[in-house]
Amino acid sequence: MVADQTTLTDRQAERRRAVLRAALGLALEGGYDEVQMRSVAAEGGVALGTVYHYFSSKDHLLAEALLEWIEDFATSAEQQTPPGANDHDRVLAMLEPMTTAMANAPTLSRATITGLMSPDPAIGDVQQRIHERWSAALATAFDDSIDAGRRSALIRTIEHVWFSGLIGWVNGWQSIDDAIADLRQAVGLLLESGTSRP
Repeated sequence: MVADQTTLTDRQAERRRAVLRAALGLALEGGYDEVQMRSVAAEGGVALGTVYHYFSSKDHLLAEALLEWIEDFATSAEQQTPPGANDHDRVLAMLEPMTTAMANAPTLSRATITGLMSPDPAIGDVQQRIHERWSAALATAFDDSIDAGRRSALIRTIEHVWFSGLIGWVNGWQSIDDAIADLRQAVGLLLESGTSRP
């Protein structure tokens, strides 16, 4: 059973971050196959048992690394009002840069998304936390007049389209440009190119 990160001491939290940074570095350098738990331990300067204390598997580690990446991006996006005159433009202004950043680091993106798609039971919680984090960030792109229930449904649907496009890219059956085009089309249909009825 892995440690509950909400109860970690400062020293434990720093060790956990060191492991995540090591995993991200290895994935960036060589992709999914490069990330081995022993290599992560060596790069992170911790014992192998420490890695397993915080992460149940390689896929769990990679999924958590993706969450860390998304957390950093979402926090940065929230610190400034997304550009655009309407919900449609502001939503795309948040999602397209993240998609482009992932395309610019393909080995890292493919490794972490592959980890996130694993059936490892621990990853379900990570998927939920990614959804919650992106939902909170995307909510800032919507006009306050939109009903909260409708806004939540729109965000969930947009997230599904976005992640489906990324999976298609990772698995090689569509390009990142196709994924972005699908995202733009979905946002256009859902938000009617500028209006998302209250």
